[in-house]
Amino acid sequence: MRLRLLLALFTFLPLLAFATHNRAGEIIVRAAGDCGNLDDQLRACATIITYTETAQTDVDRDSLLLDWGDGTTEMIGRTAIIPTSTPGIQRNEYTLCHRYSAFGRYVLSFQDVNRVRNVRNIPGSVNIPFSVLTSFTLVNPILNGCNSSPELTQNPIDNACIGSVWTHNPGAFDVDGDSLAFEFTVPSFAPRVPIANYVLPNMVTGSTGSLEIDPRTGQITWDSPSAPGEYNLAFLIKSFRNGIPLDTVVRDMQVFVDDCFNEPPVIDIAREEICVVAGEVVEFDVVATAPLTDADQLVTLSASGRPFGLVDNPATFLPGTSGPQADPVRKTFRWQTSCADISNQEYFVVLRAVDNGPPQPSGLATLRTVSIKVVAPPPTDVQAAVEEELITVSWASPYRCEDSPDPDFLGFTVWRREGSNNFTPDTCETGLSGRGYVQITDTEITDQADGRYFFEDDDVIRGRTYCYRVVAVMARRTATTGLIFEEIESIPSEEICVQLARDIPLLTRVDVTSTSAADGEIDVCWILPDPGSLDTVANTGPYRYVLSRAPGQTIDPTAFQTIATYQTDFFATAVDTCFTDTGLNTEGSAYSYRIELFVNNETEPIGEAQPASSVRLNGAPTDRAVDLNWTEVVPWTNLEYEVYRQLPGATSFELVATVTDQTYTDTGLQNGLEYCYYIRSVGSYNITDIPSPLLNRSQELCVIPVDNVAPCPPDLTVESVCDRAVDCTIPENLFNILRWRSPEDICGNDDIAGYRIYFASDSSTAPALVDQINSPDVLTIDHTPPDGIVGCYTITAIDNNGNESEASNRICVTNCPIYELPNAFTPNGDGQNEIFQPLALCFVERVELKIFNRWGQLVFETQDPAINWDGSNLNGDALPSGTYYYVGQVYERRLEGITVSEAQLSGYVELITNR
Repeated sequence: MRLRLLLALFTFLPLLAFATHNRAGEIIVRAAGDCGNLDDQLRACATIITYTETAQTDVDRDSLLLDWGDGTTEMIGRTAIIPTSTPGIQRNEYTLCHRYSAFGRYVLSFQDVNRVRNVRNIPGSVNIPFSVLTSFTLVNPILNGCNSSPELTQNPIDNACIGSVWTHNPGAFDVDGDSLAFEFTVPSFAPRVPIANYVLPNMVTGSTGSLEIDPRTGQITWDSPSAPGEYNLAFLIKSFRNGIPLDTVVRDMQVFVDDCFNEPPVIDIAREEICVVAGEVVEFDVVATAPLTDADQLVTLSASGRPFGLVDNPATFLPGTSGPQADPVRKTFRWQTSCADISNQEYFVVLRAVDNGPPQPSGLATLRTVSIKVVAPPPTDVQAAVEEELITVSWASPYRCEDSPDPDFLGFTVWRREGSNNFTPDTCETGLSGRGYVQITDTEITDQADGRYFFEDDDVIRGRTYCYRVVAVMARRTATTGLIFEEIESIPSEEICVQLARDIPLLTRVDVTSTSAADGEIDVCWILPDPGSLDTVANTGPYRYVLSRAPGQTIDPTAFQTIATYQTDFFATAVDTCFTDTGLNTEGSAYSYRIELFVNNETEPIGEAQPASSVRLNGAPTDRAVDLNWTEVVPWTNLEYEVYRQLPGATSFELVATVTDQTYTDTGLQNGLEYCYYIRSVGSYNITDIPSPLLNRSQELCVIPVDNVAPCPPDLTVESVCDRAVDCTIPENLFNILRWRSPEDICGNDDIAGYRIYFASDSSTAPALVDQINSPDVLTIDHTPPDGIVGCYTITAIDNNGNESEASNRICVTNCPIYELPNAFTPNGDGQNEIFQPLALCFVERVELKIFNRWGQLVFETQDPAINWDGSNLNGDALPSGTYYYVGQVYERRLEGITVSEAQLSGYVELITNR
């Protein structure tokens, strides 16, 4: 719409048009005093932080108006002025405490006039106020602990050079140990009112390199600035506790980009992510140098972050020299951690190296972030003692962090699984979620006997293998009531596996040796009971071993039928421990087996049998690949799986992969040819006297790959008549140009046969096919909608096998209504400019127009967008020359229907006649 309207931001702005000094700032909110104290629970202290021009003394603020977010505002006097490393810019702090009426979330904000002039990505910045806010959650400390907003350690004024990568990190941390997340936002000119014409710094002169913020560390990287000037950035720092959002701080900052020849310093560190067990020392060297192109420059190296502010064991960064030094500058970070530092969140240390080159006076900076996770140590020396129907698990006492008050040591949880998962815990892996273990303690335990912690597990079955691990649990508590609001798990202990008296036979092999629909074969083997476990005095002969089979993969006792029996009068007499099951449909089904021992002609076996099935392989063909998956039900633990393949025309199988998951995709195949596979599982009972590894094959499966995979969708763009800036009054111009990127360029699909174009008349209508292109090389098409240029487009790709992709991104095109009126017309009978009518009229349904003379009398009205006023009044009488005023409303044809224009139609027209 080309109706021109001037919008005033604030009525007082003209009076302060040159009151300009604000460059950066934020609001920090802290819990007041001891939040566990009843008098302090509803109090919070806010600090407004601004970075301003020292030269602008006429607008230097000795106080600022803070909106506390609860309907009250208060003038806060300045409590500190701190010089910065950038000459001419000072840091101002305004701190005051406030009592709220209730717990809840409050948005604190302030506004000050004005921003500095000539900010390149904020047009007219000299007349735009500066405003930031912080959303703060005043939590009930009895239930949730204390809360303060995130704080920032790095100044928000920084320098950059054209063509050099610029990095910045705010050095944010949360004193409560809450997790943080970062994202860009739009700076504001009033609380919750973003600057309308703001763009990111890299978009000022078109896209000039990437500008990204790491959502986890807050590291900002601009690669690379291309135009000199001053730029503003705003970003959010969000805090979370147990996944629940608490606070959001808005920081508004500034970057000076100069046309300078300088490369930023280089920081060399061994690692950017460190995990350490509480009580250990974190120590690493940091080396900062100027690049070879700037070998004569000096470098200043510093570090900031929460570890430096700890009261009992602060980190050090030595030597403690400051100011520019000849490179290489080498310093050592050292932090003696303690149990008090254990946290579910990371600690971040921001390293900053700045040179003394251009832009003067402070040069360029490089920032790198090191994350440090301090975890609770694992319980040690886990042992297991086996009695008849009881397993006692014990571990070392004392536990290293059992005397820790904050986080508070709660005790231990004991976890169990059948079969081993003998992984070695990584330093950063805490707890046992997703490892196949089940917690068997109802709550944390601290029972001790004989100087060791212990737990008795009586929910066990003879002959089964049980594996245990122990986890220590700590907690953060509220200050007043001691309620837990966050639990912290330790690294799990090493695994200990035991087996109750093995007085039953155990299966060790269910191996498919032949695949057939009628003549398949499976080798089944087992081991006899442990002679030391079976009481042959109480369990006299004869000894009868019964092997049973069930179709499929099952442990249901009623599904099994006897297929073989072996009997001996004496336990020591040799007996077969393998059986070859023949005449099976191994091609169509898996089979399960169980082996049972009966003594003294009894009808019930000793112990409960543990069935085991064959590995069942399934496969699905896809484009030049085969998707394989397999299952089994076994009492042992399969640690890995070997995938064997027989190529088309080959006579033998070859190993192609070893995996730990029960899926595998074999790629790089040729469609239409047959590939055959089988899986061999590699398992173990993890018991010393039972053979290991246990190797068992699946049936063979043959699959023919076929192209049934659709291409990935194209990437669509649409250029309308509005985008092309052509005359929309000419019907021939009313078409949309569709262009798209081929799936070959997006995801590498190289068998594209063509494209299908879908169109919907509005955003709620189902798209319909309007065109098909049977060529992979045509990547553009013109389309003329039935009503103007309005409509929504998607496009799909089809391949040579007829597979159709998902729909591309949907682009909806709306009209760009144009309604321009002349400022004069001459109804004087000379045949030229006789009628008052629009100069340009596009996509306007109707108008409601009224024309008045200078005394306010209505002389003409119409709903015809063409107007066609000949200069006569409502009675048809010709009007004299003069200035006439019109007002009205324009109704536009848009994608969503007929809508009223946001701008009111108003203006003046000169009527010129010979009268």
